[in-house]
This record gives sequence, C-alpha cells and structure tokens, in this order.
Amino acid sequence: MTASESVSADYTLRPSELAATLALLVEARQSCIVWGPPGAAKSQIAQQVAADTGRQYVDVRALLLDPVDLRGIPWRDEHGRTRWAPPGFLPPDDDTGQWLINLEELPSATPMVQAALYQLVLDRKVGEYELPEGASLIACGNREGDRGVVHRMPTPLASRFVHLEIKVDAEDWCAWGAGAGIAPEVLFFIQLRPELLHNFDPASKERAFACPRTWEFASHIVHRRRGLDPAVERALLRGAVGEAAAVELCGFLQVWRELPHPRAVLDDPDAALVPENASALIALCGSLYRLATDVNFDAVTAYAGRLRQEVGEFLVGSCIRREPELQHTPAFIRWAAARTQ
Repeated sequence: MTASESVSADYTLRPSELAATLALLVEARQSCIVWGPPGAAKSQIAQQVAADTGRQYVDVRALLLDPVDLRGIPWRDEHGRTRWAPPGFLPPDDDTGQWLINLEELPSATPMVQAALYQLVLDRKVGEYELPEGASLIACGNREGDRGVVHRMPTPLASRFVHLEIKVDAEDWCAWGAGAGIAPEVLFFIQLRPELLHNFDPASKERAFACPRTWEFASHIVHRRRGLDPAVERALLRGAVGEAAAVELCGFLQVWRELPHPRAVLDDPDAALVPENASALIALCGSLYRLATDVNFDAVTAYAGRLRQEVGEFLVGSCIRREPELQHTPAFIRWAAARTQ
C-alpha cells in the first residue's frame, strides 16, 4: 500500500463494528473517543456496550463542567489539612463494580475543562481521587466541521485517546430498528432510499436534517398519526427530517396506505395481485413484514416466491431480521432450498 492509498483508505466503522471495537477497548481499560456527525447514534452505542458488558453507565456532560468540578470541593480534615471531596458523578474509588464512564460532548467542553481531564484520561486519577479498578473511560463528540460548538482538542489530551470515527450505515440501522420498534413503513422507506438515512450538510441553513436520531422522531410521528390531517403530518415530518426527506417519505406513505389489505395476500398468496409499481410493491412487502409470524410464514414465502428474486429476498430477509426465529420454520427452509436450485 502506498502512502497516498493509506491516506485515502476508509477507516470509519459501522455501528455494529464500532460496538464490537468499543467493547474490546472498554475491557482493556483503554480510553478512546468516538467522533461523528450529529445524530449518528454515538451515545446509544456507548449505552449498548455498557449493557452488553454488564457495566453501570455514567453520562458525564463535559460541556457542562467547570475545571473545579473534576477535582471537587475543598474541605479541612481533622489535622487541619485541605482535602478535596471528589465529584458525585464519578464512582467511589473503592467501588468493586464495573463502570463505563462516557465523557459526552468532550470536544464542546471549554479548553480549561479539556486540560483538567489530562490526568483523569491518562493516569485514571484527578488530585487525590482515583478511578476504581472496574471503571473504563470513553468520550464522544462532533467533528470540527459539523457546525457545532466544538473546540480544537489540545494535542496532549488527543494523544491520550484511541480515536474512532462512526459511519452511518442503513443496513445496520434497519437491523437495529427492526428490534427497537421503528415503524415498519419508515424501515422500508430507508431500505428503499438508504442515502436518506443521513443527509447532513453543515453548510445548509435548514434547521432539521435526516439522521438516525431524527428518523426515530419520524417513526414516533408515524406510529401516532391516527386522526392527523395530512398537511399537519407533512409539517411534523418536515420538522423532524427536513423538507427533502419528508417530501419523499410522504409520497411513499401515500402509496403504502392506499394498498389493498395485506391479509388478502396471506389468505390467498398464490392468487393475490402483485403490484407493478415498485414503490407500491415495497410498501406491500412492508405490510407483510409487519404481519409475518410462524403461523402465516408459509403464505409470506409463497408470495415472495412469485416476486422478482431480489424483491422476494428483500421481503423474507426483512422478516428474518425482525424475528430471527422464523429462519427455523419449515416455510423458510423450503424457501431457502428453492433459491439454491
């Protein structure tokens, strides 16, 4: 590999890759910082890693700290000597539990606070306080070009971290969303238009923009839209994901909601109509995905077998991501075997 190839290589990590990497570094007690654009799910991944590794999660908003907050309040002991009461947001130094401390929004903290963290990040102590054996430190923050409140990280602090950068990935997000209750129509729209999952332009003057965080907002709106005037729904979605993404989503939802009831497909998959319009077909697949169970999966796979190969695989694969146990059903086994012939 030449020097130019090394410089242009992609070292960003998808959320699933980042979670595994963070878990490794946390277990090794190696401090690291995750960089990425706003709304890319950095904090959620940190919380997931804490849960997966059985650690108590501590969210420390570095942006809200003053330098004196880290050392603590001074007090005089029985010998007349000054001591410092360590801050309550850090675990007791004699604690025997497992902790993950996330210095959230670290690049947004003032330079004085960042300087005050030198000793904590590298030596795991601040003044008389020392992190317990079971505590690990990570940090998260936006990049300097993301139009946020960001201060350039001092080199001495930067050299104390392993630096990682998150990459937004539609496949990862949809796999997560299937188990997290994201509205099926939103998941299927993102699978149809993955480039709209993260549409952040630092130069744009629009207040709202599409990102994993705001698509979750959009899902909440879609879930609870009953009785909403369509114009109000459009305004809400525009306020969540921005105008361009909202216009496309509303067009997709209109097709989704005008389709025949998917139960007709489940009742007679061999005779049910196959929509010619691609958006309508994807929307119908989304409805079937939402209704798929081990009881009716025979009908789902039978209908999938009548579709273009890529669409049928899309439908069945989406059902499996939502409910992995379906891959053990006789219906799936027969469908998979037919694909290999």
